[in-house]
Amino acid sequence: MAYVGKQPVVGNYSKLDDIDSGFNGSTTTFTLQVNGANANPLNEQNCMISISGVIQEPNSAYTISNSQITFTSAPLATDTFFGVVFGDALNIGEPSDATVSAAKLSSSFFVKNNQTLTNLSLTGSENALLVGTVTVSGTITIPSGSTVVIV
Repeated sequence: MAYVGKQPVVGNYSKLDDIDSGFNGSTTTFTLQVNGANANPLNEQNCMISISGVIQEPNSAYTISNSQITFTSAPLATDTFFGVVFGDALNIGEPSDATVSAAKLSSSFFVKNNQTLTNLSLTGSENALLVGTVTVSGTITIPSGSTVVIV
């Protein structure tokens, strides 16, 4: 598809957790995290890293392997840290089979696959998709504004 102007960018843009509490002038390797969970940037170019307000050059000032960042020079104890992991500019197209988890769907949507349920009760405007063999022994409550799809 052709675009006039800037092509849309998709991806997960995340501010990295502060790691400057570990800066001591001798340690060079730190774990990158976002909200306490390890972050695994695609590569150094997918990050903007700032030490005391100075943007660091990828591959020259630091390297990244999985969730570990290694600086070529150890940050001083007085240095501050700010970092962002950029998403990839790409057209994701259609997700591959079995690659989208329920956690990535809207919070008003849940999936049950091959389940045996005693009761099924939705709250207002909550939606559900029941997939595969589903047995419900009990009450099914679907309030107005909610949807249940059985596949």
